[in-house]
This record gives sequence, C-alpha cells and structure tokens, in this order.
Amino acid sequence: MRFYPGVDGLKTGHTSEAGFCLTATAKKEGMRLIAIVFGEPESSIRNNEVSAMLDYGFNVYALERVLSYESNIDTVEVIKGKKRHVKIVPKEDVNILYQKSAGKKNITYKVNVGKLRAPIKKGNVVGDISIIENDNVIRKIDVTVSEDVKRANILELYIRYLGDIIKGL
Repeated sequence: MRFYPGVDGLKTGHTSEAGFCLTATAKKEGMRLIAIVFGEPESSIRNNEVSAMLDYGFNVYALERVLSYESNIDTVEVIKGKKRHVKIVPKEDVNILYQKSAGKKNITYKVNVGKLRAPIKKGNVVGDISIIENDNVIRKIDVTVSEDVKRANILELYIRYLGDIIKGL
C-alpha cells in the first residue's frame, strides 16, 4: 500500500478470527477516500482489494467545490456599525460529490441572514446558506462575517446621519 499514490494513513492487522485486515485513507484532487478490508486469507489479496476500491472510487467519483470558506457570498448592512456593510462568508468549504459519468450537479444556494447589529465578530454565526439541488435543500452551512465590525459611537452616527441628509438634497 505504500506504493499507492495519495495514501496518507493506514492500519494493518491479522488475527486468526479476522484474517488479514487493512484500513487505508488516500487523498487525490481534494477528495479523501477510506477503504476497509477484513477477513482476507493473505496480505497480498488484502492490499489488492484496498487498491481496487480506491481505484474505483477515484475513477468513478469526483468532488466539486461549490463555495470556499473565503467566498464572499453576499454583502449586508450593519446597523450602528463603524462600517455600514460587511461581506458574508461560509464558515466552511462546501463540496459536492458526484458521479463522473453523470456530470456535475446543478447546485444553487440561498443566503439566509437577518438584520445585523454591531458589534459583530468574525467567526460568529450570523445565518446560514441553504445548498439546493433540484429545488431540494440538501445541506445547510453556517455563515459568518468576513471581518469584525465595531459599534459606531454617537458622533460617528450623527455625522453619518447628516451625510445622508445632504446626499438626499
């Protein structure tokens, strides 16, 4: 197994009851697979079975990154913030597994964020994203803000208010 490309973890074993066993993990093109074999009569058969399972998985399936945790997916207003607007980002990468022969899936998403009031810290959950396939929500991912937004003081809010009045004239 050490010669299989992408293998980065494994555990072998043998007992009279369980036979030759192997658990292996491999990563290729951002996709991680785990293969587990129990009860083989020989270690070479065990190794070949795991290699065949990993080959099958990597040849038949692929992973598509729909959004990364750095994707700016929306911009929303921040009430009483030093900054008036902040970008919304997923808290984690959003990946979709698909069968290569079927082609990539038609995935869309909907951002669900309520009104934001300062102060807000990057990392705080401010809403979620509904990941949608064929009009069905298949997963929800928490979202956060791309940066901290401090609360504006009274003078900053007053100056902003006057600026809005002048712009409206």
